[in-house]
Amino acid sequence: MDEHVICTFPLVDQHMAIRMDLDFAAPRPGRVMVVESGRRLRREQSYGFVHALWWVWLEDGRSAVSVPPGAGKAVGKILEDVRGSEQLFDPDIAEQLKGPVNNALRKAGLKETNRVLRSLGFACNAALLRRHHHGDCQRLVDENIPPAEGLRLPTHCFPDGIVYGVVADDTVVSVAFAHRSGVMEDRIAHLGIDTASAYRRRGYAKTVVSAVVEHITRTGGEARYGCNPENRASIATARSVGFVPYGTSLVLSAPAADLES
Repeated sequence: MDEHVICTFPLVDQHMAIRMDLDFAAPRPGRVMVVESGRRLRREQSYGFVHALWWVWLEDGRSAVSVPPGAGKAVGKILEDVRGSEQLFDPDIAEQLKGPVNNALRKAGLKETNRVLRSLGFACNAALLRRHHHGDCQRLVDENIPPAEGLRLPTHCFPDGIVYGVVADDTVVSVAFAHRSGVMEDRIAHLGIDTASAYRRRGYAKTVVSAVVEHITRTGGEARYGCNPENRASIATARSVGFVPYGTSLVLSAPAADLES
């Protein structure tokens, strides 16, 4: 597929809109829309941190940032001249954003941000999916098959979550799963993935990722995939399965200790 062709993913848009607490139809291309949300003060299901600020810049030029209550005006001032997604990677902007976000967190009695997370986002649907078949791939619903050394099973997804693994040498050596976000889990698979170091470069990651995507898309769902911009192997895995660029994101995260799930 031509990389310049922008695909639409209405379900992924809806999923992101719910989690960011905004209307994705509202942003104007080339401008950043700022919304305040109480969700930025709460740890989301199955995540070990708070998305205290969540900024996305989609491939079609729409951009929005979700911030804690009280931080919107100051964040909007910082971002009023931003016109391109490359500025999500500007460390000076991230540093400036910490000020109003941390003020809002302190007022809410929470801890300040302690990490800056940047990721490239990809999306896939049934029309784009390319299935891979390397090794013995099967759906996992429990811990009956132990993981290989260095691999952790997503036990929070058992028994009814979407988890697929490649089994070799009587162990699970590669696994992909859909995060239990609590939002549209029957329609959106936001993928997590891990492969034991001794079993990499065998096509197993492509296989388990494509299995999760096939699972969610066979009933009309869509899949999301995010990774560090410098993780070339992960980007290659996403593209090999049929994922196309969806957007870039910046998250200022805060510790989830002492917060309710």
